[in-house]
Order: sequence, then structure tokens, then C-alpha cells
Amino acid sequence: MDSAIKFDRNSTVGTVPEGLSPARPLHVIGLRETLGLLRRHKYFIIAFVLLCLMLLVVALASMRNSYTATSALVLERNDTPMLEAVSELQGEVRDRSAMETEMDIITSRVFAGRVVDAMNLVEHPWFNTYLAAADDAAKPAGVISSLFDAVAAMFGVDTSPPPAKMPPLSVQRDRAITVLLSRMSVTRSGESLAVSVHVSSADPELSAAIANTVANAYVDWSRSLKKEAMTDAVSFLRDRAAQVAARIAQNEREITEFSRVNELASDARDDILRQRIDGMNTQLTAARVELAGVRARRDQGRIVLVGNADLDGTTLTSPLLVSLRDNKATLMRERAQYASNLGVNHPQVLKADAELGSVDAMITREIRHIVDEMSGEEAITSDRVQQLEAQISELRGTLRQRSLAEIRLRELERDLLADQKLHDIVVGRLGSLDPYAEVAKPSARVVSVAAVPTEPSFPQRSRIFAGGVVGATVLSILLAIMIEAIDMRIRSGQRIFQIAGIPNLASIPKVARHWFRQRTPFLAHLLEGPRSLYTEALRALYLACRIRLPVAKPTILFASPLPKDGSADVALGFAYSAAHDGLRTVLIDFDPPGAEVSGIPAGASGHDLGDVLAGSCKLAGAVRPIAEVPGLDVIAAFEAPYGGHADLRIRSEDMRRVIEELRVSYDMIVIHCAPVLILEDANWLLPFVDAVLLVVRFGHTTEQELTNAVSRLQINHAPLIGTVLNGVEAHAQPGQESLGAMNHPRQARDYLEV
Repeated sequence: MDSAIKFDRNSTVGTVPEGLSPARPLHVIGLRETLGLLRRHKYFIIAFVLLCLMLLVVALASMRNSYTATSALVLERNDTPMLEAVSELQGEVRDRSAMETEMDIITSRVFAGRVVDAMNLVEHPWFNTYLAAADDAAKPAGVISSLFDAVAAMFGVDTSPPPAKMPPLSVQRDRAITVLLSRMSVTRSGESLAVSVHVSSADPELSAAIANTVANAYVDWSRSLKKEAMTDAVSFLRDRAAQVAARIAQNEREITEFSRVNELASDARDDILRQRIDGMNTQLTAARVELAGVRARRDQGRIVLVGNADLDGTTLTSPLLVSLRDNKATLMRERAQYASNLGVNHPQVLKADAELGSVDAMITREIRHIVDEMSGEEAITSDRVQQLEAQISELRGTLRQRSLAEIRLRELERDLLADQKLHDIVVGRLGSLDPYAEVAKPSARVVSVAAVPTEPSFPQRSRIFAGGVVGATVLSILLAIMIEAIDMRIRSGQRIFQIAGIPNLASIPKVARHWFRQRTPFLAHLLEGPRSLYTEALRALYLACRIRLPVAKPTILFASPLPKDGSADVALGFAYSAAHDGLRTVLIDFDPPGAEVSGIPAGASGHDLGDVLAGSCKLAGAVRPIAEVPGLDVIAAFEAPYGGHADLRIRSEDMRRVIEELRVSYDMIVIHCAPVLILEDANWLLPFVDAVLLVVRFGHTTEQELTNAVSRLQINHAPLIGTVLNGVEAHAQPGQESLGAMNHPRQARDYLEV
């Protein structure tokens, strides 16, 4: 028997079954997930929408009706400034920028001031808010204020408020302009020349009157502006024509006087100064050539005198020099004959040498004479060149001054020509405008007057209410999505498997509760619906555990992370399913919820497991049979709930003895203990159990609570085979999870006739 009930810690119990692996998080939200989210937060969505609608109704009720009147203007296609040409005036077409400018003018403060003055809106309290404030201050006081003033008057105290001080009229006018511009708008459709003026106010007749006044005032204003512009243009052109004519006469006088003073010739060929410069340039060129030749011959003579050159290779010449050179040549031939016939020392040779030396000396003197003559001639020629250059430079200065004078003359002539052309243009423009000086066509005309509106343009309560309903609904859904994103409560077995790595063996549906009916005890609920969705879910839990418990007469521990997770109901339902399967089952409850909740009557003997462990009674005296469920007995660990046994000294060996004794009489032992995160009862009972089921409450237990509970159990090597998700609402499931019959509630109810 002992070997049969030993729990093998290395067996497959408590491990993840093959084929079950952590599911990946679902990132795609479909229609089912969206409907589930809406069902989970339906009360929040309904409350938020109702609150928004209440506020919207209050806001709509407090809004004042506003009536909008519309008048229409058509801007003229051609509108060119007065000084443009007539041809351009006829062909010019307004562009987009010109249209936008006209619309800006209509909404300008200057034009709005004209409308305020025309309508005398300074005296209207809707536009001059200073008047409204003064009216409010002048209103009679209420009953309490009047009574207080009477009592104060009895004591001679004046409590009347000082008269409201009105600001200057210019400030009031600016306020009226500001309010008018805030209630007026100007629009245009596409590229159309038609402009619509919209005015809104609480009085429909006043709106129409202001809209018509704006249109008519703009037409009159544009006509007056164009007339003023035309008058100014004519006056300007007349003054300009007189100025240009006077300047033409002055320019003509200046040209005549300037030509006379500067002796400017009308023809360049008759200009004597230019002819003199040309002749002197020719003389200067010849003098420079002559000076260069003289210097060259002088330098050749000096080179010959130094002995660095032969006289034959130069251009030095004179009659005496030619004769001396011929004598020298004759003497040289005679000397050569004497030297060849008589010898170099012959007196004739020596005589010839003496004569040659005399001739050379004479040649040298002649060359010096020629060089001296060349130096004198060079000085004379150089002086002549300098004189010519000075004269040419002086004449060129005079010519330069005359050229500048000619340039100035041409400038004066160009100014005269420009003034003449300008005079012609001004006279032409003046002639085209002058006939129309008293006639001005406005740049716009009224094509539609504003009718008195019969329905308010704002607020459009039906549209605002419909938009508010849609907006409040969308906003509530967005808030629900945000709440869902930060909500860490568990709502699926897949999420449990992702977090803890253990499978969820069953999902127990939530028991329906009625608002005005007393809660039915849990055992009575099981007995009333033996084939309900709830009992079938408990049965599925029992069958899943039976497959995972190959040992005979197993002991199963039920616990939850925190109180009020329904672990007591799940343990009782599990024991109920085992008893219906024909197994003698005993439920040991270490955390009894109370008879009014569980429906289990108190034992006749009044003993509990504490008395058995204390030795005051036998184990059979603490057993409470359930008459309505054959094969199911209950043992209350202690009468005091929620850990009232904490002060008792219970030995583990005594508890092991009790478990072994119960295994002799029962096929299955179900133990329900206090929450794992509150007391250590579950960890204390782990050595005596074969499997542990952790009960998780749907939409209540958080992921952190589940992780902490699993960690506490795994520290003591708990044989944790899975979890039970209690209180499941099928319509609030976030994903496509198999819930058995809960996935088909309508078909299940029809089949089971529940």
C-alpha cells in the first residue's frame, strides 16, 4: 500500500504535457477580441457616454442661437490703377492675389469701422460690450441685496455701487469693430469673382441689415476710393506736365550756352585742334627716328675709339675720313710689298710704318670729331623731341577737356530727349483721364442682398448631439483600450501558460447571480443543476486530473494566490465530480468558507481535524458525510476560518498519519488550504500530496500574483500539474481559446434545457 501511494517527484506529473507549448502573444485584434473588450468594459463605456451626453445637453441648452445672413458681391474683372495705359486697362484681368487682397480689405479694421459708424453699432450692447457691463451694473439688486442695503441705510452707510466709468468713445468703437470682425467672414468659391459676406448675430434682422450694409458700404467705398485716385492722378499728371515742360526749356538753354562756352564744333573734321595733334605726332615720330640714328652712330664711334670694334663695320663717314682710309689702305699695300721684297727692317718699311701711324692718328682725331658732332646733334634732336611731346601733351589735355564737354553735351541732349518723351506720355495720359475726372466706376457691385434668416445657423443641435454621441463612444472605446492595455489581470489559459509555463486544465464558468435574490449555497447549486455548464466544467477538470495522476488513491491540493478566488468552491466541485464517478472522496478543508456559503452542514459531533490531531477524538468522529452526494465526505480542519489554527502545534508526522489512514478508506483525498501568498499551509502540506492545482480567478488575479504564487510553490518542489481558471465569462475572453461547452452557450443550453 505504501508503495502504491508514494508520489514520484521525477515522474511526468507536474510537467508540461507533450504537445502543449507556450502560445505566442496575439498581436492581431479581430472582431471577436474587440467584442470581448467591449463586453468587459461595457459598464464603463455606457457610464462615460451617458456622462458626456449629460454634459453635452447642458452645454447645448446654455448656448444662444446665432443667425447668419449672407450678401454677395461681384468684383469687377478689370481694375487697373489710374496711371496705367488705356490698352492695358482694357486687357488686364484680376489675378488670385488681387481677389484675396479685396477680401482682406473687406475684413480690415478700417472698413469695419465704416460699417460700425454706418450702423451706429457703438450704441448696441451686443457689439459694444462696455454698454452691456454698464447695464449689468445698473440692474436692480436681488431680495437679499436689497435687504442688506436697507439695513445699511438705517445706520447711514451708503452701499450703492459707484457709477460704472465708461472708457473713451474711441475705445468703445474699437471694441465694436473687434466684435463685428469676429462675427463676420468673407468667402469665395474657387476662381469665381463672386464674394459672399456672412454676418452672424443673435438677431436675424440685425444680421441681414449688417450684411447688406457691408456690401453697400464696400461698393460706395470702392467708388469713392477710385474717384479720389482718379482726381489725384489727374492733378499729379497736370503738375508733372508743367514740371517736365519747364525742365525741357531749361535743358535747351543749358545746351546752347554750354556749346558756346566750350566752342564745340558740330563736325569732327573741322576741328583744328585734332589736325594740329595729328601733324605734331608725325613730327615727333620723325624726330624720334632721327634721334635714334644719331645715338647709334655716336655709340659706334665711341666703340671704335675704345678699340672694341673695327671702323669698317660701322656707319661713320665723312670726306676726310674716307680720304684717310684710302691713304691707309695704299700705305698698307706698299708696306707689304717692301716687307716682302726688302725685309721688315728696311728703311722703306719703317717709313711706311711711320706714315701708317700718322694716318691712324688722323683717323682717330676725325672719329672724335664725328662723335662730338653727333653728341651736339643728339642734344638738339632730343630738345626738339621734348618740345614736341610737351606740345602734344598740352594739346591732348585740351582735347580731353573738350571730350568731357562733349560727353556732358550728349547727357544734356539725352535728358532733353527723355523729358520730351515723358512730356508726351504725361500729356497723353492726362488727355485720356481728364474727360472722366467726374465719373468713377466702383470695383464691385452688389448681386444679392441678405435675406432675414429664419433658422439659426448655430448651434445645430441635432448634428452636435449626433457628433457628441459618436465622439463620446469613440473616446470611451479608446479609454477602454488604454485601460485594457494597462490591465494585468488574467483572462485566458493561454496567458497563464505564457507566464507560469503550466497548463490550464479547466475553465470554470462564472455562476450567474441575481440582484435581488439571496445567494444560493454552492452545494445546493451543484445539486440543482447536475448537467449544467458549471458542473460539466468541473467534470472536465476532474477528467483532466485523472489522466495526469497514474498513482492509486491520489491526494490533490487546491489553493489560490489570494482570498476570494473561489478555490473552496472549485475543490468542493472537484470532489463532487469524483464522487459522481464512483470514487469514495473526502474533502479536507483547511480554509472553510462557512456553512451559509458552501452549503455543507455542520457535523453532529462538532469535532474537526484539530480535535483528531489533538487526540480528543477519532478520525471517524470528524468526518461529515454529505447525504445529498453519496460517496462524498467532508472534514473541516478547524472551526475558526482563515488560519485560526496558527497557534496550534501540529506535527507533520501526525498529518502524514492522518493522510495514510484516510487512504485506507477513500479512493481520492481532496485538500483545500489557505491562500499561498497569505499563509504557508500549502507548502506545509506539499510532502503529503500527489498533485497541486492552483485556482486563478478570471479578471481578478493579476499576472504578478500568479507568478509569485507559482514561485512560492516551486521553492518547495510542489507537484504543480496545472491551474484552474475560475469565474470565466466566455464573452469576455480576449482570444480564441477552447472553453468547451462555454464556446457554444446557446446550443449547450438548448441541449441541456438549462
